[in-house]
Amino acid sequence: MKFSCTTKEIAAAVGAASKVVNAHTTVPILSNVLLQADGGKIAVRATDLELTLEHAFPAQVAEDGSVTVPAKLFASYLANLAPGTLELTGTPTRASVKCERSNYDFHALPADEYPPLPAAARGAHFGIAAKRLRDGIEATIFAASSEEARGAVLMGTLLEVDGNALTMVATDGYRLAKFVTTLDENALSGEKFIVPSRALAEVARNLGSAEAIAISALGAQSNQLQMMSDDVAITVRLVDGQYPNYQQVIPAKFDRTIVVSTAQLIGSLRRAELVAGDRASMVKLAIANQTLIVTASSDVSGNAYEELEIEQTGEDLTIAFNARYLVEILNHVKSEKTVVEFLGPLSPAAIRPLEPLETGQQLYVLMPLRQ
Repeated sequence: MKFSCTTKEIAAAVGAASKVVNAHTTVPILSNVLLQADGGKIAVRATDLELTLEHAFPAQVAEDGSVTVPAKLFASYLANLAPGTLELTGTPTRASVKCERSNYDFHALPADEYPPLPAAARGAHFGIAAKRLRDGIEATIFAASSEEARGAVLMGTLLEVDGNALTMVATDGYRLAKFVTTLDENALSGEKFIVPSRALAEVARNLGSAEAIAISALGAQSNQLQMMSDDVAITVRLVDGQYPNYQQVIPAKFDRTIVVSTAQLIGSLRRAELVAGDRASMVKLAIANQTLIVTASSDVSGNAYEELEIEQTGEDLTIAFNARYLVEILNHVKSEKTVVEFLGPLSPAAIRPLEPLETGQQLYVLMPLRQ
């Protein structure tokens, strides 16, 4: 193969693909990225067998073909090049790069050893505005579990399609994030996909600035999901399992509500958490007389006490939360004021923005701590 292109475009494509590569893989070919030259375009692909990213860009192709190069090494090299034109010649064992007055040779592995793309048999298909999906990803995936011991299902995010509505849900068993938005192109109702949350993070990073994203289920058992826009495609193996019935976690009704400044509450919780100091980061919220009192205590650090003005509806209440979990939720509320709804000191609380996003509806549920 032989082609020439701008350093900016190849650096962006290889840099994005290299983030998919597993640095600890024991399969040498999976440490490489695949470059394929065909018909005036270069397709750069990386995979860890669970997640595949392909990024294409235009180039002057003198000879079609393929080559694989070490992902991290090649990405770092390209990131340090000045703007200009690059020429690459590839063989099964070597990739030779010329740029201005420099020449580099990189060891390669045969391209025919690289894993093929997933089977293209299509199942459900729907489309969504990229901003809606990106906002949904950012609003939910942080609540998914990061602990492998809790299982792959809780490390994933549920995508639930019902007509023209898409519901995204993530939970680690202690908190739950839910985002409901609208599809541009409908799918059959009742479709459910559990997508690894790290794959959705790559979607937000690589497809979030596009206009629209096409989503398709692939494979004979529809066990893979492909998300594509323009010249970028991400394909991920879905999590096999039953997602928890998240509707049971959300109380059907509440009897107490407060409206509070989002920024002020975040500040108070962060300061009180410093005093709480323990693993549970327990802070207490006491609601009375249109005032929210945030307290924390520790035998080592001392005591914290802060008062915030609020709009209160319903009876007084004292409830305890993990401050870090509550702050993480509030960090995703893009509204000056936050609505928090309660049912009692031992029941889950619901948190949502007073002014909702234009792209979808956010809802968060947080389990309290025993005082």
